[in-house]
Amino acid sequence: MKSPAQYVRLALAVSLLAGLALSSAACSKEDAPAVIVLGPWTGDEGKSFKAVLKLFRDKHRIGFIYEGTTSVRETLLAQVQDDSPPDIAILPSLGELTKYAHDGELVPLPKAVRERSPAPWSPELSVDGRTNTYWTPVKIDLKSVVWHYPDRPATKGDWCLGMGSGATSGWPGSDWIEDILLQQAGPRVYENWATGALSWQDDHVRSAWKTWGRIVTAGSHDQAKDALANNFKATDDKGLLKPPPAAGCTREHQGSFIRGLYGPEVRFVTTTDAVRELANDRRAYEVAGDMAAMFRDSAEARKLLTFLTDKEARTAWASDADGDGDDNGNGDKRNRPFFPVSVGKYSEEWGNRSVDRTLRSATQLCVDASDAMPPNLVGAFHRAVLDYLGYLSAPEDRDSPLESLLKLLEDERGRQHKSATPQVPSVCATP
Repeated sequence: MKSPAQYVRLALAVSLLAGLALSSAACSKEDAPAVIVLGPWTGDEGKSFKAVLKLFRDKHRIGFIYEGTTSVRETLLAQVQDDSPPDIAILPSLGELTKYAHDGELVPLPKAVRERSPAPWSPELSVDGRTNTYWTPVKIDLKSVVWHYPDRPATKGDWCLGMGSGATSGWPGSDWIEDILLQQAGPRVYENWATGALSWQDDHVRSAWKTWGRIVTAGSHDQAKDALANNFKATDDKGLLKPPPAAGCTREHQGSFIRGLYGPEVRFVTTTDAVRELANDRRAYEVAGDMAAMFRDSAEARKLLTFLTDKEARTAWASDADGDGDDNGNGDKRNRPFFPVSVGKYSEEWGNRSVDRTLRSATQLCVDASDAMPPNLVGAFHRAVLDYLGYLSAPEDRDSPLESLLKLLEDERGRQHKSATPQVPSVCATP
């Protein structure tokens, strides 16, 4: 007997194919079944991604169903547990994908896709004695950057900070700590920590937390209070960094995806250029990615994965100026995604092209550490960030909880090792 979710899946596929048959007389009787895709993009980003899927449909005569949700992890987990996963799922968490691969839920990438799947985003995994690659990036972001208005000088206490993000509140703080650790201790220490081989009570980790504490409280403790009160995109979804002459914070440490909230006046510099005590010449940068993995093997799903990693799809997505599926030439290019390879003339100077140059100039790229960690440890990390900020907002009210927080995180790391939770084997690589 089929589960309710499987009936829904079947009904969606039948409905979509019926609609395709009615709307396009040119469709042949041999049209392939729809490929079901689960991804993180909604709103304008979702429209932009669906424009790429429509290009695939028109070229290959293969339909698609796209489900965009901000709760990809929870939705995917429920579908897998109900034995009704999508054909392809797109999510940022390498830690979760690693577990899915070891649980036998993922299909190895086709050869053509594997050859286009660069390190550090797509590490090889050894599963049941066989080495394979199981996911590929379709959109990437540079995280070791600080956004600012060039004509607005930086001062102490001027950082834009917002930790609010629903069930994952706290992740902007974990990004800060990860980047600080990478810049202070270097890629080797960072990778050992991200892959579970380094204690949370190590001096390098402790130093990263304390450094972030000094940055957050520079000038006053108001930044910590604001961080706990603010959503990372602000309440109007227009970002925390307001243009002059508006008063307020003047710098924001945030991934390159935040470009979608700002106009061309906002520029970025690397974290090592923006934060004096993190200055170094390693050119090691933290990055993140949205990874596509195949949960159901079919010729159609393999074709779609191959298409999404091809130049045609990348340039089509990058040239969608306003996120509505049509490049209407209005000059609003803020919704463009970033890719693991250059998109050439389709990259505007103040966005994609600058990010691309920074990525290509790197000596090491390291994937977001919390994206590589097991989910339970990630949740504990986010909660610890919020608790530490609570202390920083009013340190006179209690003693620093940092040592107890690091012990809690180390205890969780120990539980992961004891339960033999699969770990991502590597997170840093030379581009």
